[in-house]
Amino acid sequence: MRIGKIVVAVATFVFGASVASAADEHVVDYRKDNMKIIGGHMGSIAAIVKGEVDQKDQLAIHAKGMAEMAALVKPAFEANVMTGKSSSKPEIWSDWNKFAAAADEFQNASKQLAEAATSGNQRDIRSAMAKVGKSCKSCHDSFKTKN
Repeated sequence: MRIGKIVVAVATFVFGASVASAADEHVVDYRKDNMKIIGGHMGSIAAIVKGEVDQKDQLAIHAKGMAEMAALVKPAFEANVMTGKSSSKPEIWSDWNKFAAAADEFQNASKQLAEAATSGNQRDIRSAMAKVGKSCKSCHDSFKTKN
């Protein structure tokens, strides 16, 4: 009877750990997918602004999409979850206030870019793009491992 209880306890622990591990992987995958979407929008915006593609009519759509995704960055990292797939640094959670401020800065810069893209003013668009790029780099330098 005692061996049966031990087997059940070990099985419960192992099953619980594998469920937690799978859940952690989903959290990390979700974050990575969101960042890929943001990167996709930024890449499209840059290609349009540089004149590499002729979809000027889509600039505001990409800028708005990026601004909407920027609002999801901070909530996506609230859970202190890392796996082998993650390129997040633990400093995200040990210095949450700095990370949250960087996420807020990115969100504000993205909103400004969306507004500039809607206006069509090229100088404002380029200025707003520079702010977005600076906010991305600042956060990545502090909170993302180099893979």
